[in-house]
Amino acid sequence: MRIAFSTGRPAHAVLPANLLAQRGEQVTIYTAAYRARFPQLAASVGLRWVPQFVPSLHFLTGVQLARPWQRADTALYDHLVAMRIGATRDRFDIFWAWASGALASGRAARRRGARFVLDRACPHVDVQQALIQTECERLGVRYQPEPPWFRARQLAEYDEADIVLVPSTYSRDSFPAALQSKTLVAPLFGRVPMEHVIHTSNMASVSASNTRSERQRPFTFGTVGGQPLRKGFLYLLQAWKQLQLPNARLLLRTDAPLDRSPVLRKLLRQLPNVEIVRYVENMSDFYRRCDAFVFPTIDDGFGMALLEAMAHGLPAIATTHCGAAELFTPGQDLLVVPAQDAEPLASAMQSLYSSDEMRERLRNNALRSLRQIEGNGTYRLYSKTLDRILSGCGPAGV
Repeated sequence: MRIAFSTGRPAHAVLPANLLAQRGEQVTIYTAAYRARFPQLAASVGLRWVPQFVPSLHFLTGVQLARPWQRADTALYDHLVAMRIGATRDRFDIFWAWASGALASGRAARRRGARFVLDRACPHVDVQQALIQTECERLGVRYQPEPPWFRARQLAEYDEADIVLVPSTYSRDSFPAALQSKTLVAPLFGRVPMEHVIHTSNMASVSASNTRSERQRPFTFGTVGGQPLRKGFLYLLQAWKQLQLPNARLLLRTDAPLDRSPVLRKLLRQLPNVEIVRYVENMSDFYRRCDAFVFPTIDDGFGMALLEAMAHGLPAIATTHCGAAELFTPGQDLLVVPAQDAEPLASAMQSLYSSDEMRERLRNNALRSLRQIEGNGTYRLYSKTLDRILSGCGPAGV
């Protein structure tokens, strides 16, 4: 079977491309990235370069253009892929492309007999934008909606696709009922960076000396996130202010300019036991500084940081808007709280801070669950959905 991917940047294309190549399928990736940007990509997978100017400019110079330029560039890349498909008269059985940059190319591939798989890592665009608008109001920053033409493209992609692929039921449930019949869930577990996590030998060596009774340093909560509008820092800081825990600190691993929000800026000034952690070369070093992990996200279709932290032996708290939490049992492997609410978040943090027994139980159960998933094959969860896609997509022209 002939399968083509289209992704301006690598995203998680290596995972499905390698799985398909292992099955003996003929796999090609249209992309603006060079092979070096696709670590561990199978040698049999071909690349066809298509320019995408804004990411290339950012990669070469560090200059980040404004959103309107980014959106226009995404659409241009999509059209260039469509033109290349038409010019080379390529025929594929499956055309797999990432949401927002796939409308023209998806249509071009379908005209040549391919089934169109749209990969959407996040919730439905309208649901996501509603969450972001609420966060803008609460953080005191200006909401910038998607340009109407770009939103129309995104909605048209959903309608055009034969399959919409999402990483969690959280994302799938955000789509209207009319689209859910063609929406498939494929957890991205196999994308966890192997050099950091999911090694059973590393799990077994988690130090038992992390109990509070055996150290004098402050009890440390850690979190990771890039975009303040999506990562729930507001509710975490509100919870932290409410708790006033003695001999405790909070580490925020982020490169985001948090001071652009007047609300976050004020909270951070009031909380001297909060440390902003910028670039970390090895994330394992960050997780080792922590006694517990809290992931207050308001919008994560999956949320790889949660798995990384749990695999480093950290008892964890996540919200109902974190897709990765669906792989585990709430109350047994981790604590799960409603999103966008500081009160239950504070209660869960208090529980982890106060109870050595709870932390040890969650840690051991989470590592056991991770071992079980690994033991059944790291890619098994993703592969099951991949099999469904392949079984429903016969050779072109059939």
